[in-house]
Amino acid sequence: MGRDGRSRVMQHFNPRNLAEEWISCLISVAPSRVTIPPLRVTLKRWLVQSSTKYSLLRGLEYECILDLYLSGRTLDIGGGQSNSYYNLLDIDGQIESVNISRDIQPSIICDLNQPLPIRDDVYDNFISLNTFEHIEKDEIAIREAFRILKPEGTFHIIIPFLYRVHGSPSDYHRHTAYWWAGFLQTLGLEIGKFSIEPLVWDPVSSGFAIAEYKGPFRGLRKKIAMFPAVLRQMRWFGQKRLPHGRTSEHYSEYALGYYIYGRK
Repeated sequence: MGRDGRSRVMQHFNPRNLAEEWISCLISVAPSRVTIPPLRVTLKRWLVQSSTKYSLLRGLEYECILDLYLSGRTLDIGGGQSNSYYNLLDIDGQIESVNISRDIQPSIICDLNQPLPIRDDVYDNFISLNTFEHIEKDEIAIREAFRILKPEGTFHIIIPFLYRVHGSPSDYHRHTAYWWAGFLQTLGLEIGKFSIEPLVWDPVSSGFAIAEYKGPFRGLRKKIAMFPAVLRQMRWFGQKRLPHGRTSEHYSEYALGYYIYGRK
């Protein structure tokens, strides 16, 4: 009985096996499974991003959606006809918008703190740029966005993180990648069906970007602040993104925002 008992304990409660099971469990829910490394800084990107008229954050955001292909029926949450990014998209179908403000000419005027007046599973895609931080009850708005999205429909969310408070008319939230990863899973999204990309150049540039490089010689100061990152990352020539590990994690800690995308 003693031998059989010891055999059963070692089979089901072996410390090594238990440790491996716990590690597998932690890995399966860790945000690192959905948070991908930031794009590597290159000279080509520096020439574009340091010269844009937009803030560094907006420049990185627009880089994400440049030539983004949206097929079918798309809802722009928080957008309208008076915006600066529709010309960046590759739209094959119809795009509509919802906003509380008439000024930017949305298709639907609605308070996003309330349920949307739209049926379930209507849209093939939804896109949202710099909107959810302005919604006090953002969890309602995010749930509604996924409710009206068809199964296997695509979504593209861009939100600020390390960025100044900018009321439009109010500014409520700065959620981390951990929060987004956890909340999206509560909506039924499985790991592997969505990614979170930190929008960051380097820690120094993030510090400058919070102040938006204001003051005399703004353009030159922006170029100077952003250039050292090009030299530091030359050793990863040929790679699109920073390698997994401490380097990419360190840069991600200074993300100006996040690009969250995937399929329902």
